[in-house]
Amino acid sequence: MLEIKDLHVKFHNRDREAVAGISLKIEDGEILGLVGESGSGKSVTAMSVAGLLPRKKCSYSGEILVDGKDMLHAKRSELRRIQGKTIGVVFQEPMSAMDPLMKIGPQVEEALVIHSKVSAQQRKEWALEALAAVELPDPESVYEKYPHELSGGMLQRAMIAGACVSKPSLLLLDEPTTALDVTIQAQILVMLSKLNRDYGISMLFISHNLNVVRKLCRRVAVMQKGLIVEEGSTDEIFYNPQHPYTQHLIECIPSRARLQARPGKGDPDLLLQAEKTG
Repeated sequence: MLEIKDLHVKFHNRDREAVAGISLKIEDGEILGLVGESGSGKSVTAMSVAGLLPRKKCSYSGEILVDGKDMLHAKRSELRRIQGKTIGVVFQEPMSAMDPLMKIGPQVEEALVIHSKVSAQQRKEWALEALAAVELPDPESVYEKYPHELSGGMLQRAMIAGACVSKPSLLLLDEPTTALDVTIQAQILVMLSKLNRDYGISMLFISHNLNVVRKLCRRVAVMQKGLIVEEGSTDEIFYNPQHPYTQHLIECIPSRARLQARPGKGDPDLLLQAEKTG
């Protein structure tokens, strides 16, 4: 699905590489977590995969293959055919990513306007289906609202609906739950898991919070200073971290959360709580 081979990215105004030769692979239908502190290169990796790298401001090399198509060296015209159709992107701050002067409906439909030739009525029907798929109450009402009329959690769901409306093969999620409270965060994670299960969308889930990634991903890569320092199953990374930096990330999780998450301790996972409460 996604294969990154020896990716290097260096911005002209920086001394060191933002991404210093990483290789990653995401299989069809897989959710991979990419964790690391701010400045570790996670977002630059996502921008590179999405074809959003500001090429005039950096040097880059390597390969990024999405369904066999090269993203890193593709022409802009080719990227436009892929962006929004094969790849969907969800940013951390939906309020800044969405147009405050446009209603939610047309923004959710944007990928369909660009990548399909269906009628306006069909686009609206698909947009309403996408809003329902992310479990927004009363999709028709949300369709007619402006971004400022929605809560942070509802707006994040609307942005995910826009990223998924064209049924992409790959969804890039860059810190999508960071600005949300714990309860809404858990609901978003459950919803993403359901989208993955129902539609088979592969996902790259980026976060600085390993405990959040543990709830959604089966496999995790840990990034520090532009490098992948450790990669493995979520249980291997969480319960038996090998690299000192990964161990430090684990130590940053509150001790009570670590204790509750240990196997055999009856993990009261927020994901499970959210699933039970609907």
